[in-house]
Parts: sequence; C-alpha cells; structure tokens
Amino acid sequence: MIRFVEPLKVLPVLAPAASTAARASEYIDMENVHWLSFHVLFGAMTSDSTDTITLTVEASTAASSNATEIQVPFQYRLSAAIATDSMGAITSAAAATGVAIDAEDDNKLLCIEVDPSAIPGLTSYTDHKYCRLVLTPSADIATAYSVGAVAYMENRYPGNAIPSST
Repeated sequence: MIRFVEPLKVLPVLAPAASTAARASEYIDMENVHWLSFHVLFGAMTSDSTDTITLTVEASTAASSNATEIQVPFQYRLSAAIATDSMGAITSAAAATGVAIDAEDDNKLLCIEVDPSAIPGLTSYTDHKYCRLVLTPSADIATAYSVGAVAYMENRYPGNAIPSST
C-alpha cells in the first residue's frame, strides 16, 4: 500500500538558493499541528569556521512579518555530511536565540523540532499560531551559502487531503 506521507503534512518552506543575506521561510499555521519539524539542508559553503549562519524559529500572530514576532526555543540534531550515515546527538534544547551553523557544516542536514504547546507560555499574546524559520548570516560571510528547508507537521487531521497550513 502506498501512503505518500499521509500521516504527515510536508511543505517546502524555503527554496534552495545561494545568498549572503538573511532569509526567512514561509509561515506555518500551527492551529491544527501537534508537532513541527524543519529539515534544513546546507549545500557547499566555501567560507571558514568563523563564518556562521544562525537559525532561529519565530512565532507570530499573523502569517506575515509584524511587531509580534517572538523567538521560540527548539531541539535540533545535525547530521554528518552527505554520503555518510550518521546523525549527531540530539541537543536537548536550543535557546530562543537559535543555533549557529558554521561553514564546516556544509553538505549537512539540520533537523529542528518545535513543540507548538510550548509557545503560549512565551508570550502574553494568545494567538502566536504562525511559525517560521529565520536564517541570519554573520557579517563575515562574503561567499553565498546555499540552503533550502522543508517543514514536516504532525497534523490533527491526517489523511490524503490535510487542511492547509499556510
């Protein structure tokens, strides 16, 4: 039986592109989501270990940039480089300020896990139901880095026609 990832909702949220600027993914509507994972794939980066890209997760009250965005803590795991078969240890929690990936982590996959139930305790707003991934390169990065991201959601209503999350 073919399932086509029916238990999960899978969305491309950040198209692979080379850039030296900050980038943000599409927002995910978390209203019907039990769990959110971002899988961020880094391409070849030609800088050195002093050049970093900080990844943060933000929650917002709207599906567009506004003044209510807050940074959200998350768990993460970094793979070994492509063509190897190992994953790094699960980091129990990244601070809301995110995690920095350096140029030595090129051709790796960063798995980010976000628990939507933790967001209401971070803010006085009751409707921070939109999440996005934000990539912020350090000022040292002079050569374009290539990154793309996919979001995987455990939805309340799994199936072939899962309700929209964007």
